Amino acid sequence: MAQNYQYYVEGETEEKIIQVLKTDFQVIIPGKVKKFNVVEQLFSPSHLMPLKRGTAVILVFDTDTDNSCILQQNIDFLVNSTAIKEIICIPQVRNLEEELIRSCNIRNIHELLSSKSTSNRDFKKDVCKCNGLSSALIKHGFDIAKFWASLPTGNFTRISNDSKKIKQKSPQK
Repeated sequence: MAQNYQYYVEGETEEKIIQVLKTDFQVIIPGKVKKFNVVEQLFSPSHLMPLKRGTAVILVFDTDTDNSCILQQNIDFLVNSTAIKEIICIPQVRNLEEELIRSCNIRNIHELLSSKSTSNRDFKKDVCKCNGLSSALIKHGFDIAKFWASLPTGNFTRISNDSKKIKQKSPQK
């Protein structure tokens, strides 16, 4: 029986990156992606109703906040759900922009898409509008081994980084 995977990500930029990683690069396991900030919003039973029994839930979240209480409540809620087979935590240390800088040959995030603005908000808009994100990542030497590879700090140190569980060794055919 094939495993079902459900990604929960903070925003549209993470949705876009995950789409590129699972489809264009085929370096992470495929699954459905839903925007839901697990560090700021609490899961409810209605969030789990559409999930098939035995689903692995993948939580992708930023760690650039001091509060990990809601995240821990969400993990506890998922642990107690009979529909969830596994919870895979992927902390972005500190955020998606820093993950991309670490995994690409760039000094600042605006180099990735040659963004004119220096605002992170504009960078996120550029990512969402970008049709050549995979080409930009290739151009700047994106390395999946460095992406999502750091251990969280601060209030998130007790949360494991399970990214190895979703990274694929080589593209699926």
